[in-house]
Amino acid sequence: MLLKFVVSVVALGVLAIGGYFVVKEDGVRALRKVLRDRLEAGDYLAALATAGKIKEAGKSTEELETTITQTARFLVAEDIYRQAVKASKEERWVDARALLTRSEAVSNSSFKYYEEAKKLLQEAEALAAGVAHKAAVTISNLEERAKTEQSKRQELEQKQKSLEGTLSEKENSISQSRSETAIAKQKAEQYKKDSEDKQVALLLEQARAKQLMEQVEKESKQKFFNEFRIYRDMAQKGKEQLDNAIAEINSKRDVTAIVSVASVYIGQGKILFDEAKNKIADFRDARTPVAYAGKVGDLVSSLSQFLESSRQLRSALLYIDEEGSAEFMGSFSKGKDALGNAVSLLSGVSDFLTGQ
Repeated sequence: MLLKFVVSVVALGVLAIGGYFVVKEDGVRALRKVLRDRLEAGDYLAALATAGKIKEAGKSTEELETTITQTARFLVAEDIYRQAVKASKEERWVDARALLTRSEAVSNSSFKYYEEAKKLLQEAEALAAGVAHKAAVTISNLEERAKTEQSKRQELEQKQKSLEGTLSEKENSISQSRSETAIAKQKAEQYKKDSEDKQVALLLEQARAKQLMEQVEKESKQKFFNEFRIYRDMAQKGKEQLDNAIAEINSKRDVTAIVSVASVYIGQGKILFDEAKNKIADFRDARTPVAYAGKVGDLVSSLSQFLESSRQLRSALLYIDEEGSAEFMGSFSKGKDALGNAVSLLSGVSDFLTGQ
């Protein structure tokens, strides 16, 4: 397109100039010499103008047409070369190489800047290759960096997802812990309430048990003292029988009557003493609190003395006919002494029972 444009411009210029000049035969030869000189000098635009004048003179030949076409090509190549030089100065080596490759500037040795264009093309190719290599390296580095960045980004995304998962797990764990804590707290409160209720129930039960124990203890104590009084009363009634027997022995009645009545008194007393002593032995061993064991023991000792008194008084009745004899007096005295000891012990027991 550029070549056609240049040829058209030159043709129009030639026609315009031709209106003012009259070319003669001698002038044509001179113009051809000028054309050659200008071509050799590389003044392609002036050469085209000269060729136009020759053609205007009617001396157009196939050779002249070829020269015009080639000159136009050189003119285009010159413009391309200048653009390539400018591109090289701006270090646009790829553009310089693209301009010169397959252009007339490097394919036709007749071009006035042929050597310069060839050298510039070689330089542009080398530098463009370097630029391309550098660009390739840069691109490769950028690609590697991009891959690295992508890998880092993916790793970061993975870590972020993992972190989000961990955070989610922690949140779930915290939520679960809070829920478990709330449940545990609720259970603890319920346990505390149940414990308090159980404690209250236990205290009430203990109070009832204590009250019951106190009641049982009171009843047991009352039962103990009631039974203790029974045995004391038996001893007391037996003692009264012995008192009656002694009174009968001291009376001045008939000996036979004394023996008969006194024997009954002594026998009735002994029956009471034996029964009381047999029962109080089990009472002392099985139903007597430790605190009262001494007093029960006193009653047992008192009953033993009452029985001894009964035995001595019965022995005295055997010698009552010999009222002044040593046998009578000894047995009667021992009987009264044993009775006195028994009464003394029984009196202490009675005083104790009176205070209860």
